[in-house]
Amino acid sequence: MPIFINILLFLFGITVLYYGAEYLVRGGANLARIFGIQPIVIGLTVVAFGTSMPEFLVGLQAALKNQHAITIGNVVGSNIANIGLILGLSAVVSPIIISFRQLRGELFFLTIASLFFVTLISGHIQRWEGLIFLGILFGYTYYLIKHPSEHPVSQELPAKESSIWKNVSYLLFGFVGLNFGSDWLVDSAVFFARLLNISEIIIGMTIVAIGTSLPELAASVVAAARKESDISIGNIIGSNIFNMFFVIGGTSLIRPIPVDRQIYHLELPVMLAFTIILIPIIYFNKGISRRWGGILLLGYLLFNFFLIGFRQI
Repeated sequence: MPIFINILLFLFGITVLYYGAEYLVRGGANLARIFGIQPIVIGLTVVAFGTSMPEFLVGLQAALKNQHAITIGNVVGSNIANIGLILGLSAVVSPIIISFRQLRGELFFLTIASLFFVTLISGHIQRWEGLIFLGILFGYTYYLIKHPSEHPVSQELPAKESSIWKNVSYLLFGFVGLNFGSDWLVDSAVFFARLLNISEIIIGMTIVAIGTSLPELAASVVAAARKESDISIGNIIGSNIFNMFFVIGGTSLIRPIPVDRQIYHLELPVMLAFTIILIPIIYFNKGISRRWGGILLLGYLLFNFFLIGFRQI
C-alpha cells in the first residue's frame, strides 16, 4: 500500500508542478502586460523565473528536510537533462537552425558561469555564496533587459488574458500547486530511494531532474516543432543559468547546502562537458542537426547508465 500511495504522490507531484509553473507564468506574464511591461522584460523575468520555480521549490523542500543530495542532484541533473535530453530531443523532432553569432554571448556566459559554479560550490554552499549567485543572476538579467537588441533569443509568452482577478487566481493556483507538488515529489523520491536502496543523488539526478524539467521540455519541443529555434535553445540556456544561480543561490540563503565531493568525479564533469560541447556544435553546424541531436540524446542515456554503475547500485 505505501508503494502505491507513493507512486500516486510522485505522479501527482510532477503533474501539479507542471501546471503550477504553467499557471504561475500565465498569470504573472499577463499581469505584467496589463501594467505595460515590455515583452522582452516579461520573457527574461516572469517567464524565466516561473519555469525555474519547480527546481527551486523542490530544492528548497529537499534542503529543509535535510535531503541535500536531492537539492544538488536536481540542479546538476536538470542542467544535463536540459542539454542532453531536451535539446537533443528537440533537434531530433526538428533541426534547430540558429547562427552562432546570435548566441555567442549567451553560450560563453553559460560556460563561464558553469565553471564558476563548479568552483564555488566545493564542500559547502554558504549564505554569502548564495548572495553572490543571486547577484550574478540579477546583474545578467538587468544587462539583457538594457540591451535587448543584442540578444535576440526570446521567450514565448502565454496567450493574453485581460482580467486582473483571473490572472491573480492563476498566480495563486500556481504558487499553491508548486508548493504541494514539490513537497509530494520530494517525499516520494526519498521513499523510492530508500526502498530500492539507492542514493538520493541518483534520484535527484534522474527522476526528480526530469520531473522538474517538464516545463522546459514542453516549451522546447513545441518551439522546435514550430521552427522557433531561438525560443527552443534560448529557453534551455536561460533555464540552466537560473538553475545554478537562482535555485542554489536562493536555497542556500535559507539553509546552507553541504555538497558531496563525489559529484566532482562524474556528475559535474558531465554537466561541464555538455555545456562546453554546445559551442563547437552550434558554431560548425549553424545550430543543432538531427544527427547531433541524436548524439546528445545518446550521451544523456549513457550518462544515466554510467551514473548507476558509478554509484554501485
